[in-house]
Amino acid sequence: MNKNIMIIIYICLTLVAIGCSSLFFYSWNSGTSIKNQLQGNLLKSFNIDVCEINKHKIYVTGWSYIPNQDHSVTKIYAEMQNGRLIPISSNFVIRQDVSKIFSEGKLYKNSGFQAAKRFIHQENLTRKIFIVTQNENNQSYVAQFICK
Repeated sequence: MNKNIMIIIYICLTLVAIGCSSLFFYSWNSGTSIKNQLQGNLLKSFNIDVCEINKHKIYVTGWSYIPNQDHSVTKIYAEMQNGRLIPISSNFVIRQDVSKIFSEGKLYKNSGFQAAKRFIHQENLTRKIFIVTQNENNQSYVAQFICK
């Protein structure tokens, strides 16, 4: 193959790789905010282990559960100065310690969560986060926590 064609193919593939990486980064870390319309029952069973907020990043770990429910989904939101909320990408973490303490190892082992988000631009966040845990019937339980 001609050397110039190889260079053109290399440049095109490099641009495609950069474009895909940028697309994934911006979709995962979008700064889209939503109106604060959280509603539901009061979430009483939760704990925040780590809550770090700075100009360009938020990181939250902890656990929450709904009594007598083994399967639940937890979502984390950070509050902006204007009252709107930014969803923080989260995933569940196995918490055997919570299961042992609160249900003798029978429930709540999937109650842990870890949420993190990087901000491209500095966001004006309050130190308040919202924990929303939903049961299998999509009934929401909401708690708020102020990070120190």
